[in-house]
Amino acid sequence: MTNFNSPSSKSPKQNEKTMSDPIENQANNPYPLTIKKGILAIVAMYACQIIAGIAISYGFKFMDPNHEAEIEIIGLLSVLLSGIMVLLLLWWDVRRSGAPFYPQIGLQPSKINNSKAVLLVIAVLGTTHFLAWIYRSVILPMFDQGGIIGGGSQMFSYIQTNGGWLEMIGFLILAIIVGPLMEEVVFRGYLQSSLAKRIPSWVAILLTSLVFMVGHSPMILWPMYFMFSIAWGWIYLRTGSLKMAILIHILSNVFYTVIGFAGWDILA
Repeated sequence: MTNFNSPSSKSPKQNEKTMSDPIENQANNPYPLTIKKGILAIVAMYACQIIAGIAISYGFKFMDPNHEAEIEIIGLLSVLLSGIMVLLLLWWDVRRSGAPFYPQIGLQPSKINNSKAVLLVIAVLGTTHFLAWIYRSVILPMFDQGGIIGGGSQMFSYIQTNGGWLEMIGFLILAIIVGPLMEEVVFRGYLQSSLAKRIPSWVAILLTSLVFMVGHSPMILWPMYFMFSIAWGWIYLRTGSLKMAILIHILSNVFYTVIGFAGWDILA
């Protein structure tokens, strides 16, 4: 965490105490991360999705009033545009808040060795995807619910069948870059971090995962999304670095994208 005082003004022990005291750091930081700011990040994300959806829909109608655009294409462009809007808003907030704000949302190196952190990410990635496979391919068929795929997979399947290379590039940018960056900064960087300032970290992870879960569809796959979010939140907690949470989210989406191109059912 960044020391807010001049190195020459305090002894090393005093500096260490200041860096480890979140209450004193918050007092010295003009832009502390608060629960209000964490909730506002969530609200801003969904508000941008609504605004982008309206803008894209009316944009298609304006360009060609006699042609009804496919809902999947509108959805892809809307989510991509809203993701870019959210990232720009968060970039503006981080820049105006300054360097002392960075570690509050995990913009710092991993507190464990990078190689160990990456191995941890890979281990958690494999475990969660194995559990997801059990849920979807073993448990759901027992209740005659096999073959269900999520919104992302539905969009991928439609674009692969009916779209062109531009639509596929847009989907890949969304799935592998914009989506993971936006969701991890909002859910882990802002919401989970702000909650963890006031409540135990494991409760913050659970609450954040509930919010993450309800933002995905269909409902029958909620347990899977909840599990993913808990795993990513734990990675963030364990490493202290938002980069590792972003990494595991990107790898998860890459995994399902590869499976999609291979022609198998995907779950995301």
